[in-house]
Amino acid sequence: MPGIKVEYRTADFRSDNPALIVRESGMGALMAEDDIYIGPLFDLFNLRFGPEQGDVEFAAGGVSEIKALQDEFDIFQEGRPFVDSAKLLGLGGLNNNRAKNRWYSVLKWLAKVPSDQDGENGEQRIVNALIKNFARKSPLPCFMKAHDSRDPSGYGLKVVVREDTPIFYIDRTYLTISVPMAPQVPPAGKGSDKKKKSKKK
Repeated sequence: MPGIKVEYRTADFRSDNPALIVRESGMGALMAEDDIYIGPLFDLFNLRFGPEQGDVEFAAGGVSEIKALQDEFDIFQEGRPFVDSAKLLGLGGLNNNRAKNRWYSVLKWLAKVPSDQDGENGEQRIVNALIKNFARKSPLPCFMKAHDSRDPSGYGLKVVVREDTPIFYIDRTYLTISVPMAPQVPPAGKGSDKKKKSKKK
């Protein structure tokens, strides 16, 4: 299967004749030179879905606020792409439209990779886990991070959702969402909606 390529453009002003340079990068590098925003974008999710700061006026927020929004508006729904819910919550940030839209492309790409749950692709795994979590009376705070999909001893090229303590200095259980990343993630990741080809004997 041919690799999916994305183009981005940079300008070289080091010479007397500035030139526009067209570069290509693989699907795993969808963020291109905006990859420096990946950490802050994870932070944005983790703050919105994190532990509330306090149950007092003007201080409540975090996971309790997201639960209230979910109860009222069903932001996360079965069949609704995760990226659409992320757009509703402004999880692409406000400072850089290019980085925001590239990040949404990454979230959309998660539908093409498998998950740790049989029958669910990466996107479905995230959505269903969030629906189940916010159906609880007291939902867990959520934490999103990345893992190296190239590590043979790690999670590999799949989305993994666990209840654990991802932050060693915070003694609290989270619903942890780990997504695969690498400089060049294979674009042909297969979700649950694609049948595996049988091997010839």
